[in-house]
Amino acid sequence: MASGEMYSVLLDDSGLPMLYPNLFVTINHRNESDASNTCYTAFEHLRYLYEICDYLDIDIVQRCIAGDFLSKQEMESLVKWAKRTVKTFREHVAKQKSKNVVSLAPITKKLETARAVMVVDNEGDISPATAYNRLTTFAEYIGWLEEELFPSKDTTAEQLLKYLRPKKFSKEGETENMDENYKSLTPHEVLRVLDVVRPDSSDNPWKNESLRYRNQLIINMLEAIGLRRGELLKVRPSDVKKHPKNGRRYLTIRSKVDLDDTRSDRPEAKTLGRHVPMDKRLSDMYDNYLIHHRSNANGAEFIPYLFVTHNHRTSINQALSTATVNKICREISEVVGFRVHPHAFRHSWNDKFSKHADKRIAEGKVSEAKSESDRQKLMGWHEGSKMAQKYSKRHDDKRAFETGMELQEKGSTLINGIVGAYDEDIDQ
Repeated sequence: MASGEMYSVLLDDSGLPMLYPNLFVTINHRNESDASNTCYTAFEHLRYLYEICDYLDIDIVQRCIAGDFLSKQEMESLVKWAKRTVKTFREHVAKQKSKNVVSLAPITKKLETARAVMVVDNEGDISPATAYNRLTTFAEYIGWLEEELFPSKDTTAEQLLKYLRPKKFSKEGETENMDENYKSLTPHEVLRVLDVVRPDSSDNPWKNESLRYRNQLIINMLEAIGLRRGELLKVRPSDVKKHPKNGRRYLTIRSKVDLDDTRSDRPEAKTLGRHVPMDKRLSDMYDNYLIHHRSNANGAEFIPYLFVTHNHRTSINQALSTATVNKICREISEVVGFRVHPHAFRHSWNDKFSKHADKRIAEGKVSEAKSESDRQKLMGWHEGSKMAQKYSKRHDDKRAFETGMELQEKGSTLINGIVGAYDEDIDQ
């Protein structure tokens, strides 16, 4: 766009923008400040939804205009195909067309047609987490479409499709924490990661010294500040400054789009711009990398961003990409034995903040409202942000769970004592 914002558009077979998918993603994702990659993923899900509907002879828009909403059987057909990879689905469609096994039935028999083509094996299934996210988009789009095009009729499409979603599973086969959409590193895992990225660690996965110091700074900034991956990659050396009065270091996180950023997958700052503090440990890491290692990268003086590639075989290095940060985390994951993702540090930061806030509230140093206001400012959220409320609620739920567990354990100890004394009386 003219502002420099990257955005996607879903086109039909004739090359024209599809009205309803583009309107849906713009209203429900882009206008809600979702990142461009999030919008792109939503479009990918909707493109696949339309492929499935075309195969099952379902004109979703015309059905909604007529008030002929999808039946439960049709939704079950969508769910079954949603659990498959796009490649597997397209191969199946091509095979059916070549063999002419199933011909498209009249509209009055589309349910029978859908059931006829649904004989599939488990090969080609996607992960439950991916199917969960895909079906969430299906559900929200179809529910929105029915409400927009035939508002006089009640719709249960979104509710039913979300009910039919698989559970979101972790690698161990268990649901992720108490909130399926919440992924964070435990304090022990965070310490393990920080230990691995120490330049002198025997477990450090990088041989090049400059990479060790660069990656250590990256991980420690993610952990200490809780900034987003896109915000990290937008940091310039000039964004790190000293306070004129107390001399303390702080980092300016910029939200404005960098129109001069030539990276193909240009990093974005989804949240508001803000100033965040940097303690001495983080400042020392920053100085060490900037002075002794970044300066050794060929062409670094022409790169405006802090983090750069360190390829000594090229005459000109580049600003670090999103893919490289993801790769760094994957390489760490292989060493520590659990999944490490850049955004997990942001979640862990909020866990840490919640515990610290509880302590300060208990000591009377800050009110609960002021504490949440501090969280919003440090995270770059608008006042009244739903994300801030989500983190706060999750911490409250966890605290209530732990309180309930402590109460049960105390009760069990008391009961066991009484039963033990009773048993002794019987023995006598």
